[in-house]
Amino acid sequence: MKSHRYQQPDRHLEQDMGTPDMNDQGLPENGYSDDYANPTTLEVDVGRSMPPSQAATLPTLHTEVQALPAMGDHDSATARSLVAEGMHFVGNALLRGPCSVAGLVEGNLTQADGVVVSVVVTETGHVKGDITAQKISVMGRTEGVLDSGQGEVALHDTASVHGLVRYGRIQVNGADLNATLERVSPQKAGV
Repeated sequence: MKSHRYQQPDRHLEQDMGTPDMNDQGLPENGYSDDYANPTTLEVDVGRSMPPSQAATLPTLHTEVQALPAMGDHDSATARSLVAEGMHFVGNALLRGPCSVAGLVEGNLTQADGVVVSVVVTETGHVKGDITAQKISVMGRTEGVLDSGQGEVALHDTASVHGLVRYGRIQVNGADLNATLERVSPQKAGV
């Protein structure tokens, strides 16, 4: 396969005659190719073709994948949930494992019976609804009830919380807090 290269008009072939140049092979003595009228073009060998840009098989990620538990078997594995930035989820979710909210959730996030769940609302996250979990950490916005029962609630300095907060232990680090705080007293072992 050949490619044509345009030779600059200010370049004179007489100057190049003293040194053999691989680009000057096969030209008539007048310095012009028969294919073009005035400008001098040179035929240059083009290298072999490039390999295909995509491999024949796609690479696979080798990780250990846990199967999701059957509906009645919730102890064998935990299901992780993520509402990514830019996602908008409308509805209620029953959580069987940790949950991270970086997008918008319009609905309730509730931990399933018999499991301990933590919910994190990241700086870009926004929840319009109730969150019921053993551990709740808010760095974004929430509007509704945050109910950790006897668990923990952490409100970070970037958080904006509106509604009701029920907690066993609470940590507030300069959050925008426009909520009613309700402490849940710990149950005694004998009662």
